[in-house]
Amino acid sequence: MNNNVEPFISIIIPVYNTEQYLKRCLDSVVNQTFKDIEIIIVNDCSPKNCDEIVKEYNDERIVYIKHDVNKGLLLARKTGNLNANGKYITYLDSDDELDINACQFIYNEYQKREVDVIHFSAKAILDNDVNISDKERIRAINKVEWYISSNRSLIDERYLLSEVVLEKLPHNMCCKAYKKDIIKKITEYIPDIRLMNAEDMLQSLMFFYFASSYSSINEKLYYYYISIGESNKNTSNLSFEGYSYLCECSAIGCKEFLEFLKKQGTELLYGFYYYTIYYNQYRFLKEKIVDNENKNKFTEILESYFDINIINRYSKLKEYEDLKIQREKNIINKLTPYFFSIIMYEYYINIKIFGIKINLKNSKCLKEPKVISLNSLLKNIFSINTDNKNDKYIKILFIKIKL
Repeated sequence: MNNNVEPFISIIIPVYNTEQYLKRCLDSVVNQTFKDIEIIIVNDCSPKNCDEIVKEYNDERIVYIKHDVNKGLLLARKTGNLNANGKYITYLDSDDELDINACQFIYNEYQKREVDVIHFSAKAILDNDVNISDKERIRAINKVEWYISSNRSLIDERYLLSEVVLEKLPHNMCCKAYKKDIIKKITEYIPDIRLMNAEDMLQSLMFFYFASSYSSINEKLYYYYISIGESNKNTSNLSFEGYSYLCECSAIGCKEFLEFLKKQGTELLYGFYYYTIYYNQYRFLKEKIVDNENKNKFTEILESYFDINIINRYSKLKEYEDLKIQREKNIINKLTPYFFSIIMYEYYINIKIFGIKINLKNSKCLKEPKVISLNSLLKNIFSINTDNKNDKYIKILFIKIKL
């Protein structure tokens, strides 16, 4: 590809030991309906036949780069960043796929408004040879799709770093198209370390520190093949060494985020964000401990990487914040009639009928809450308004008749 030409989007694909899926991945990219793309394949010293597979694709949009040693996903993406020319950058794992129209959807969204990041959803796929029940399979798929989804929370683009830290916006690097200028800016801060866990979190936090505009696409444009790798296992399938490495990587990821804040001169200003990430990583790793027989040993490993005094102090602060939120919820419940009410806000519809609560998902995102109570419902069934001289009407069965 001519490096003087800026394609609309660069797709960065790191490859390590995933050659059995690579053709499926590359087919989904080279056959995109939107053609103004750049495909950067980073062979992270994969031991298999990556070279041969890439050679099969006679496509001038492909940029093929090889590492001399295996550096891990974080640094493979960093190599891709340094060589990317697109206006936007998106990341695709080599065992996953993009929807054939993904880049067209991204471009269409960009045409509406140029933003720092465009977020889209994913379709999760779990291979049939994974030996779990149908119920567990559905639960695993729904969990992944919900977490990555671009339509589960109302995102305030004025506070994007806050939204990521508070886990309203997923910190996965996939399923987003990022402004190249910001990616280039944070690449100099990405440390030359090998991480197996928390590498997405670290790069995402750096990006959203600088990002100030956001838009979302509701369509599932990324096909995510659910991994059963180390980072997604619990202690029933992890050795002490494997769990220790996960803990080490998470602790390093937190430490590097703090170092990044120090370089910006904002470690005091954003210190609470650091401790929130620190606490969340600890909680995530603790939830993996399901092996009761070796629970004490795994807990000992976890607490060798995380300061339990910090965790306990943060927990007390969090209890206070949760208490305030619960008080607000109690007040709202008292103000909202229990006989009948509907509250529509963000992507959710909350219905109350005779004390029974029903929560539904809404396809549209409402930025302001809408409340339908018994009183407002009756007014729409039948009411007369003569207070406003310019707008006198009778309303019958939601139909407004002007007087």
